[in-house]
Amino acid sequence: MLETQDWKDFSITSWYDKFKHITMETVILELPEVVLDKLIYHPASNQSDGEEEEWDEETPLPEDFKEDFKNALNTLGKTVFIKNNWHSPTDAKMFSIGNALKAQNIDDVILYFTTSTAIQQDFSNVKGVPFCLALRKWISIHPAAEFRCIVINNVLRGITPRDWPTFYGHYKEEGRQIIDALQEFFAENIKENFKRKHYTFDVILSYPDKPYVLDFGPLNSKTNLYAFSWKEINPLLNKEVPKEVSPVFRYLESDIGIMTRAEALRKIKLSE
Repeated sequence: MLETQDWKDFSITSWYDKFKHITMETVILELPEVVLDKLIYHPASNQSDGEEEEWDEETPLPEDFKEDFKNALNTLGKTVFIKNNWHSPTDAKMFSIGNALKAQNIDDVILYFTTSTAIQQDFSNVKGVPFCLALRKWISIHPAAEFRCIVINNVLRGITPRDWPTFYGHYKEEGRQIIDALQEFFAENIKENFKRKHYTFDVILSYPDKPYVLDFGPLNSKTNLYAFSWKEINPLLNKEVPKEVSPVFRYLESDIGIMTRAEALRKIKLSE
């Protein structure tokens, strides 16, 4: 369970200004209570005893928030990718056209947020941190270009595709190039600049473009480590390693067909 300081440290409001030169253009809007209430899922209530429903679906949004939202859309090119402080509503893709999660108006934001379990859990669990809406300039990202990087004691130790366990044949040919590019990017831009010594960061690497950060996240037993497991990562937290150690880039080296993440992880471990 994350503590209040964890939520603060990994909120985009805490790290964006420091790392905005290596991430996509973002506009961050604070969420007033009336707007936040629009983004929280309110199940239908059976009022059998004459009680009145406290939540009013028709409550209008504040004019200043609507203006800020409109200005953000104009700044970012009319179409945006959205998230709250920590998560994007990726589990609400089914409600978007083409599973793209493009947002072009406030109704899109309300739909994606109210139907996303991850977003609703944040609203329920987080205390002591003001909620925000982060609007990010929309770009098309190929799943093979997304990686999760694992940092332990301020050393980049692991690299895994986020689209795990999908097979991408070019990883084997370009593996060394991917490792070198992400290690150099980490050393020049992130190493010892983030406020934690154990964490993950998600990055996009699309040649010939430079890498850029999507997000930072905690490193614990609840984190999705994709091609790695917490069982193998946890013992490393208290071990000192040479600063020049090369990270492990773990990926599928052959097309093993359809299988679960756990099955793929067991198979790749056997082959190492």
